[in-house]
Amino acid sequence: MAPTHHPHASVMLAEVSDALADLEEGVIVDGTVGMGGHSEALLRRTGAGVRLLALDRDPTAIAAAQARLAPFAGRVRFFHRGYEETPDVLREAGEACANRVLLDLGLSSAQLESDRGFSVRADAPLDMRFDSAGPGETAADVLRRVTEAELASRLAEIGQVPAARRLARTLKTRARAGRMRTMGEFREACHEVLGPRVRRMDSAILPAMVLRILVNRELDRLATFLAALPAVLAPGGKAAILCFHSGEDRLVKRAFRSLAATRGWAVPFAKGVKPGAAEVSTNPRARAARMRLIERCPDEEKA
Repeated sequence: MAPTHHPHASVMLAEVSDALADLEEGVIVDGTVGMGGHSEALLRRTGAGVRLLALDRDPTAIAAAQARLAPFAGRVRFFHRGYEETPDVLREAGEACANRVLLDLGLSSAQLESDRGFSVRADAPLDMRFDSAGPGETAADVLRRVTEAELASRLAEIGQVPAARRLARTLKTRARAGRMRTMGEFREACHEVLGPRVRRMDSAILPAMVLRILVNRELDRLATFLAALPAVLAPGGKAAILCFHSGEDRLVKRAFRSLAATRGWAVPFAKGVKPGAAEVSTNPRARAARMRLIERCPDEEKA
């Protein structure tokens, strides 16, 4: 009998490997190791002198990656940390900087299939924290705390959600009444205001994405990481970031362009790289992905 669980397919695996695996010695930071797919591909294609630092805020992801990367145990160290803490992790690991950096800002299949409220198809509690055992507000907490105006603004700006003000009003009204504790209740509100589908997808998907971003402070964390990149990346180094929505892609694009306008940095693909048609046909989740790459020139001296 075929298994019911389908393993996570790492998005743009070939493109990431081609961009970052040209390394015989040095340090790779995978700031979102997830299920370990990208890290495994990079370790297979790089030299034995390459060391990989694997970070993730999700402890279940760390456990899965440890199992997958066990054959490379001597070359990998794991950190239950967010990628915005990369400078601190490098210091703790005794490394001056990184030669290659990767961030995959998408969700894994395991997260979508978990009981943490990431998927609009499951009637799970509205948690959405990457580390549900740690501190921090759940999605239900955030819906109760944020103002209606702020929620409407975020729905419109981050997710380009239609009727954002009306949806924010409905979500806040139901949250105040104690009727916004599960994904089922969230989905029902989205369907009532927006109809069942928006842009050929379930109408709850974009609002849920925005809520997840707010819960995990994803844009703030990404901005912190991007500001630290000059202190993280070694001369001759490369950083690749996989984005899945316009908010994070806009942050990355602007940061990379700002660096490329200074001496010693280059952006080889101005518009980023999209997955091929063959990958999208077998993994529809890859459709929204865009990889942006930046390179630091070898002769650039670190400040």
